[in-house]
Amino acid sequence: MNKISKGLILTLFLAGIGGCAGREHMQTDDGAPSGGPVIVNESVAAIEGEIIVKLKESASAAVTKAGIPDGRSGIDQIDHVLSELGTVKFERLFPECGRFEERTRKEGLHLWYVAEYDPGVPVSQVASLLSACRDIEIIEYSLPTVSAEYSADGLSCEAFSASGPVVRNELFPFNESVRTQRLQWHYNNTGTVGAIKTVMGADANVWPAWQLCTGNPDVIVAVIDQGVKYDHEDLKDNMWINSGEIPGNGIDDDGNGYVDDIYGYNFVDASGKITFSAENMHGTHVAGTVAAVNNNGIGVNGIAGGSGKGDGVKIMTLQTLGASESGSSGAGIGGQVRAMKYAADNGAVISQNSWSFSAGTISSTNWNRGVYSALTRAMEYFVKYAGMDENGNQEGPMAGGIVIFAAGNDKTDELNYPSADPVAVSVASISYLGTPASYTNYGTWVSMAAPGGDLSLNSTYGGVYSTSVAEDGSSSYASIQGTSMACPHVSGACALAVSYYYGAEKRKGLTCEMLRQALLSSTRPMDSYYPASHAGLMGVGTLDTYSLLRTIVRMADIPAQKVRAGETISVNLAEYLPSVQVLVYNVSSAGCIDISLSGGIMTIRGVAAGTVTVTVSDGTAIEKKFEVTVE
Repeated sequence: MNKISKGLILTLFLAGIGGCAGREHMQTDDGAPSGGPVIVNESVAAIEGEIIVKLKESASAAVTKAGIPDGRSGIDQIDHVLSELGTVKFERLFPECGRFEERTRKEGLHLWYVAEYDPGVPVSQVASLLSACRDIEIIEYSLPTVSAEYSADGLSCEAFSASGPVVRNELFPFNESVRTQRLQWHYNNTGTVGAIKTVMGADANVWPAWQLCTGNPDVIVAVIDQGVKYDHEDLKDNMWINSGEIPGNGIDDDGNGYVDDIYGYNFVDASGKITFSAENMHGTHVAGTVAAVNNNGIGVNGIAGGSGKGDGVKIMTLQTLGASESGSSGAGIGGQVRAMKYAADNGAVISQNSWSFSAGTISSTNWNRGVYSALTRAMEYFVKYAGMDENGNQEGPMAGGIVIFAAGNDKTDELNYPSADPVAVSVASISYLGTPASYTNYGTWVSMAAPGGDLSLNSTYGGVYSTSVAEDGSSSYASIQGTSMACPHVSGACALAVSYYYGAEKRKGLTCEMLRQALLSSTRPMDSYYPASHAGLMGVGTLDTYSLLRTIVRMADIPAQKVRAGETISVNLAEYLPSVQVLVYNVSSAGCIDISLSGGIMTIRGVAAGTVTVTVSDGTAIEKKFEVTVE
């Protein structure tokens, strides 16, 4: 049946079935829904043949009781629509997941379903039909996602002078080639790359960080992207392997809802088989920046790739991006949200995302209206539950997870989601001159910047050098540019920081909020390199991996204090904050204590019996609270 005839039938069906399709989704002037399901991510760019719905809580029991045969929900009113659409699949967006099923239901994620139907039917018409079904709460268009790799277009950046001395005189600790060291200027920029004059310190400052830590195999980074070449000569030893799964037996051995998921999962093909090629090497390139194996005498270095002794962090490959630039060959929102939750439930604590929707695809109004849409819920789930067991106890190297996104390559300050979501750390890109890369997005919504390269400055040395895939499928290396390349610098640095805090003694207590605060407070100011058009719009500064590691070990909580009325105690804040040069504080209520502050020493005098909360900030991103009880 062709598109025209199918569309005509559905038009008649829409007008004729009464209660299930007789009203349209209406909005008030401020965009709020006035009745019926909320429809989010409406777009002409939506993927045809797929739509996501969230059922009301009251409907979930009916689905569970009835079971779900192919293409059916078990709810008569919804099934009436699905049958007319030629639905071939209706299934839970987040599969049943064994020991994590209870928290999945607690968060309401069991209510989300994805339907696949005849792609000849316009998505808007499908949404209109479903919008009148009383058991549906949310209807979400599945949008295509694109990688944040950028092709050079000849644009150039003007260099700007910097203030403040920067020194790069550390010794390289590994045995990779001098050429590799030069090509990976983004780790340690000495002011020249080959014979090219660059800007000393326009880098991620990784070399001195390696003197403190090189990685930890207990730390898992989920690369949500194209498939990672898991047998790459410079990656294979740092790939995550699912020890609960038996390869190739066609059984979900560990009961996590996925079959044969050895290195991760292919959400594009709904298979445990990860695929990659020279045309589909984006995920492989990203993974190398995070955790290519160090000190093995071949290839490149990964920020958290270890010392060559099996001590690098692990890469979990979650394949969601397809080959086409439009993203139509990828997994869409359905695959992205499943991947995010899979990562949390299977041990990852860092979610690396070098992809986005195109800038302007989703407005801030629509994104905020869709705050309970599947993708935002999956991101929130990752932040809340990564590294935690089914009982809410920390079992990984960090309690909770951090979600890192590329800011995008549209050369605009227009909001770009999901990167602009407050849950995410959004990463813009700089060149080896410290300038904003010619392609990078920017804006008040950007969290920070990192080296992403700019091949318009130099086609050989200007990009980010990392692992790749050759035309014949063998291991290779390539220099590429993009916020896609900036983003894994931050993910790798975070993985290294978690490794350093956790250590060989497996120290617990690090939370995702502690990591986020340490990350954003340890950046290096770079505004003196930026043109006026970008001033204040590249985040709080540029990634400084060494500073991050020095900061993360100072992120322990300030313990509760007790003082007698009329007496004083002192707290040395330098033990808990990386810098005490600029400190601000406030007290939850007046009358119990008096505070004075000098040189990082806080003196607390008890005044009257009671308990108050003192909040201290270092003037950047770090904020700590502790209780003071006056006896």
